Amino acid sequence: METQLRRVDLDRQRREYRSQGDFLFIEDFLPAEVTAQLIAAVAAVQSSVNRNYLPGHKQGGSVSRHAIDRLAPYIGDLYRSEALIEWLRQLSGQPLQLSPAEDPHAYALYFYTRAGDHIGWHYDTSYYAGRRYTLLLGVIDQSSSRLDYELHTREKGAAVVPGSVKIPPGGLVFFDGDALRHRISPTGHGELRVSLTFEYVTDPRMHPWWRLISNMKDAVAYFGFRQVFQRLTRGGGE
Repeated sequence: METQLRRVDLDRQRREYRSQGDFLFIEDFLPAEVTAQLIAAVAAVQSSVNRNYLPGHKQGGSVSRHAIDRLAPYIGDLYRSEALIEWLRQLSGQPLQLSPAEDPHAYALYFYTRAGDHIGWHYDTSYYAGRRYTLLLGVIDQSSSRLDYELHTREKGAAVVPGSVKIPPGGLVFFDGDALRHRISPTGHGELRVSLTFEYVTDPRMHPWWRLISNMKDAVAYFGFRQVFQRLTRGGGE
């Protein structure tokens, strides 16, 4: 990763990121060997995919960081890469930190494997004392699904700018979760899409009440009660 990051024109990417209201898309970010490792991780976690259907909001499968730590530890190593985090700090101008160990969303895989799998329009709302930034990486994409988004929706006096990108394997999207309104459009019959997200925060503190709300949301909408709460009650891995 260090070699790849040195090849990226950080000044140009920073200007683009800021002009788009803290949003950046790079089509070919990851080295091929890293993408290959992530594809192997997808195969390793298949047994832990938790599917959800929330009418009007989402349909699809998810695997939390707790299952990933057990089955595909390479992803956690990449998430904690100091070279990657420092690059993101310089890009965003923010003091980014790792999400706490108990956060199942710190890094997670998302599976779109059936017709109609999608996530509706939303923000990646932060329950933390600080802001939460999302790094979205393409892993597998054999689909017509796209990331649709709207820039500047929360900037007073700014015109909203719509956009849409198809994220190939190795592609990157980075944004302020509280600033970008976005969705994943539905997959068609026989299509497959798998993506990986990393979540970094500017302040990892969270009030216990908000932690409970966040965990309930993650259990119902993403990872299931076993991946979220059973691990917490055991105080360790699954």
